[in-house]
Amino acid sequence: VEGVAYLSSFLWKTQKLGFWDRPRGENLLDSGAPYYETYKTSDGKFMAVGAIEPQFYEQLIKGLGLDSDKLPHQLSYSDWPKMKKKFAAIFAQKTQAEWCSVFDGIDACVTPVLSFDDVASHQHNKQRSSFIKNDQEEISPRPAPLLSRTPAVPSLKRDPFIGEHTEEILLEYGFTKEEIAKLYSDKIIGINKPKANL
Repeated sequence: VEGVAYLSSFLWKTQKLGFWDRPRGENLLDSGAPYYETYKTSDGKFMAVGAIEPQFYEQLIKGLGLDSDKLPHQLSYSDWPKMKKKFAAIFAQKTQAEWCSVFDGIDACVTPVLSFDDVASHQHNKQRSSFIKNDQEEISPRPAPLLSRTPAVPSLKRDPFIGEHTEEILLEYGFTKEEIAKLYSDKIIGINKPKANL
């Protein structure tokens, strides 16, 4: 809990700077800003927008086909609801793939929101080998960070079943078989031994 509290230091410190002093859903980072939000595309998918800095915001505006001279200032809080509706209407006109083709070559901080099925096959993740398959062909993230001198070696075995090693671990910590049986009969622990596939 203390770690999470410490991670939220930015939120505490920015209340007095105007970044986090408005009601929920109206602040810069909690979906209040039209340039820090997710938008639905015409095919029911989503695009994530995080164009906070002015240079990224300008690229977002260009990618959307808008003219920044005809729009309210980026930090005009009172115009944010209207701008969000405008952005949403524009994003709804194209598919996610079409928006990717617009923003892939532009530094606008606009990316697709991918499904689990699409994440591992996304070109960026394939190039980085960000995902691995275990011996059951299940996909999972590769350990990170990838250090050059001491890289993590991922296990390609299946994940254990819940309760698969309960008895073994309790025996290792000094519990007797009788104590383990009592814990199991009292439903304090679960034991789940995989069955052989014969």
